[in-house]
Amino acid sequence: MANLEHKYAVLKLYFEGEVTEDGKMRTKSKSYRNLRANVTADQLETVAVSLSSFSDSVYIGAEKIETMQVI
Repeated sequence: MANLEHKYAVLKLYFEGEVTEDGKMRTKSKSYRNLRANVTADQLETVAVSLSSFSDSVYIGAEKIETMQVI
């Protein structure tokens, strides 16, 4: 029987970027690697908001990107 094993996770923060010539908003992002496998959504939100305060850009949101290995 196959199992999934946590390989690594990344926290990616999104910020407002520049406006293009045709009026569309571009976003920029910053990634933080080596998240623990058992981090909760509340903990991620706390860290994301704290880290976003170091940026001059407007914080949009965050996502957790997790890579699993089938063993």
